[in-house]
Amino acid sequence: MNSPHLPEVSEPQLSGAELRVWELSQLAALVSLCDVGIDLVSLTEDDLEMCFPSDDAPLRAVFGTADGTACVVLRILDEEVLGSVGKARSARVELVVTHPSRRRRGLARSLIQAGEGWARDHGAHEIRIGGEGTVGLFSGVDLRWTAALCLAESLEYESEGLIVDFVCPTVQTARLPSPPGVQVARVESEEQIQDVLQFVQRNAPSDLESFERATSAGTSVLAQRSAGRDILGVAAHSVGRLGVIGPVVLAATWDRRVAPDVEHADQAQLLAALLGVIRADLSIAGMKSAEILGGSLLSPLVAACDARSGRVSQIYSRDLTMLRPS
Repeated sequence: MNSPHLPEVSEPQLSGAELRVWELSQLAALVSLCDVGIDLVSLTEDDLEMCFPSDDAPLRAVFGTADGTACVVLRILDEEVLGSVGKARSARVELVVTHPSRRRRGLARSLIQAGEGWARDHGAHEIRIGGEGTVGLFSGVDLRWTAALCLAESLEYESEGLIVDFVCPTVQTARLPSPPGVQVARVESEEQIQDVLQFVQRNAPSDLESFERATSAGTSVLAQRSAGRDILGVAAHSVGRLGVIGPVVLAATWDRRVAPDVEHADQAQLLAALLGVIRADLSIAGMKSAEILGGSLLSPLVAACDARSGRVSQIYSRDLTMLRPS
């Protein structure tokens, strides 16, 4: 596995800080930086270890300052294009964090620009902050993070709208019955893992990496017909952050976005069955509530697990095709 290289920054570094590629050996430093530099959420070593490149996920990079006071986390995504046989390569900014004592010195700007150069060198046509689909640490820029919103705007990132994450209790006072003839199970056996990965590859290929991580960690569940092995839906949790539910993938025949004839109540029952197992596991782990990554299953989620609106984030993107290769 080749380590990322740090491209030249297109503008002078106002801070005068030296930028470096951070290695996995600096994981503890990244956790400490996030503890003081990010409001409203706590990130653990398990959450942040996936930020660094590995043999299974080589197209990731962490660029930071030599003194450990700021960093940016990025990854490359190859996603299916609707109506095309090919894939589009893009980059995603997973995290930007600066120590409070070092803000307003151009550090985050320099790091993001370095990340843009790295993404462009790896063939990405655009860079995104947040969005639906592939699970990351966050769904976008939280609207309460004013400085981050201003930074994205100053770097000429285009707004692509808002995304809403949800919150649900892990304790289930009432639960919808599972659809008739459907059973839900934790994904444990090698046969189940292969079935789930093949199902995701067919129905939501952009979520494949997330389910590879979830099936390996034992944090995924599947719903299938009691007679036979036909999978109707799968769900995962704690892929990007501990206690966060998602992604959730339903078979096309059960997804009202694809099959509008599916009854709302039936879809809600299927979601309730999948999320019920996950909520029970998180409750046993001592968590009173769970976050559900944003998506378009609002009404079924509310019916399935009493979900309520939580974090609201802004999604951004920038075209990289005009950047000069480094």
